[in-house]
Amino acid sequence: MSYTANPDALRKAGASAKSAGEQAGQVKLGQPTTDIATAMPGGRSEGAAKQVAQSWDQSVRKWSQAATEHGNSLTATADEYQRTDQAGAQNISQVGASVGG
Repeated sequence: MSYTANPDALRKAGASAKSAGEQAGQVKLGQPTTDIATAMPGGRSEGAAKQVAQSWDQSVRKWSQAATEHGNSLTATADEYQRTDQAGAQNISQVGASVGG
């Protein structure tokens, strides 16, 4: 059983995840709900709308941060795969040279 890591594909996926996280961070879902609270002052809907707005904003912020962190991790993993592959290739070349190959 074996597997192959593709650092370029990991970097591309990492960039996509970071981009999605950055774009999601710009979404302000809570604002329209805050407008509801403003339009219905003093009612039960006002407090509920404010809570929904706050919850949505927190959720989007957390998702955005998680997606960005995931993208960074994918990129770091790609870099590590490439470093270890290069180091392994160099070690094999050195062994081959030392035994006369």
